[in-house]
Amino acid sequence: MTDGLTAQELSTYLLCPRKYEFEHVTGLTGDTQQNQDRFRQLLRKAICTGHSKARKNDADPHDTALEALDSTWELYADATNHHSTQQETTEKARARAGIDAYFDTVGAAHLERIEQAATICGRSVIGPNIILTAEIQGQQVGVNVDYIMAGESQIVGIRLTDRMWGSKVPYESSDDIAENHFDQGEYEPEKVGTVIRARIAEEALSQYMSSDMESELTYLSVLETTFEISGECQAEIEQRPMDQFLVDSRQTIDDAIAWIAGNISDEIYSPEEAFDNQDYWNGSFEQVVENSCKYCPYAAGCQEKIRREVIFDV
Repeated sequence: MTDGLTAQELSTYLLCPRKYEFEHVTGLTGDTQQNQDRFRQLLRKAICTGHSKARKNDADPHDTALEALDSTWELYADATNHHSTQQETTEKARARAGIDAYFDTVGAAHLERIEQAATICGRSVIGPNIILTAEIQGQQVGVNVDYIMAGESQIVGIRLTDRMWGSKVPYESSDDIAENHFDQGEYEPEKVGTVIRARIAEEALSQYMSSDMESELTYLSVLETTFEISGECQAEIEQRPMDQFLVDSRQTIDDAIAWIAGNISDEIYSPEEAFDNQDYWNGSFEQVVENSCKYCPYAAGCQEKIRREVIFDV
């Protein structure tokens, strides 16, 4: 754990300050662990186990990852609301296809670069959920990556997922998403949250670099495209380096981190106060109501949500 704020906490505040209060101050636990989150964690753990055992025991990483998937599948299935045996079978086939696609495409190359990162960083470089910490505008912040790899000119944190859209990773054409959110009043908090994650990872990894290296976060989806060949599920991966979203946005993101951290320090959890009565974001709390409230597990106890439901037009 980091002593400061995590990228997830910053993103939650950006989504809705009241939700941040419920989760991280009051300590309520809603139904925030959805089946898709469990599925992503399953893939992360299997792939990282493959790499970890390959380094320790010279095992085949691909085979070991599939074995890790099989050994944890029953626990995953028990916690997941599959509506039928067929759905569970199909989902496991997808998971195996994603692991196959990953190791067939980049597994060996990434393992080699993981070895280089271990030499450069002198720390654990395989997770899942390695915590990296940085200081940005005087704020201690942290971010999780699944593994770290390095080459001659780069050190990269990898965040594994099933599909880009499921993790709210912006499209490559949305390189101005941070400015559009903060300066133009668009409401894309979860996508901007991935850019905040990228900025923290970039800064945290820079401590391990030499002067001629660059650092960045890359999202890697192992099931970006799925299809069937001869009745068997196949998958294709996609890698999306996040530095493209930071080219002209570092100062904007750094200012946002400081703004959110300052609000949390001042215990500002009212969405109206955070969003309507401050000048930092040009949007309004109505955008939170329209886009987030209906999906929030804490809506039944949210004073802002209740107040809006009991307002009568006269």
